Amino acid sequence: MLPGRGERVAVVGCGTSLFVGRAYAVLREAAGAGLTDAFPASEFPLGRDYDKVVTISRSGTTTEVLDVPDMLGDRVPTVAITADPASPVLDHAGHSVVLDFADERSVVQTRFATSTLALLRAHPGHDLGPVIAAAGEAVDAALPEGAPGREPVHLPRARLDRRPGARGRTQDARGRAGPVGVLPGDGVSPRTHEHQR
Repeated sequence: MLPGRGERVAVVGCGTSLFVGRAYAVLREAAGAGLTDAFPASEFPLGRDYDKVVTISRSGTTTEVLDVPDMLGDRVPTVAITADPASPVLDHAGHSVVLDFADERSVVQTRFATSTLALLRAHPGHDLGPVIAAAGEAVDAALPEGAPGREPVHLPRARLDRRPGARGRTQDARGRAGPVGVLPGDGVSPRTHEHQR
């Protein structure tokens, strides 16, 4: 179901999923597995010939991603990679890979992107062992000299709202407000959940 060696492949996605697709395209071509292009879903070139089209969408609800298999119809086999087993993309693509263990609800969603890239790297035969070992070493390593530890975390393009009754809220450059958490050592950091308006 995932692209085989020698197949001409297009990968489509939006946001982080597009970046995963671009990384996969470079890795697949470097491995000599075949021509691989990556496009924002809204810019997919319908006139090009591909042997397979892979759509990547964590939620599987991105309209532009849903449109690509529909526009291709039965002309080109499609494979959807998603995290949601109830996702609408499953009804649009011919085949699917559901990474339900990688679904998450957070502001910065990295589990799906990392898992998808690992899957796509491993499929054509890349050895993930060295990458996994390097990640473990990075996590275990001491922080470089001068790296922030327990100091205040500065919020880029945001300011701490000190008005009476604000109770530790941030406000970004667009005026959107969100909660703030305190790190050990009295640092300040935004919490990792949805901003409240």
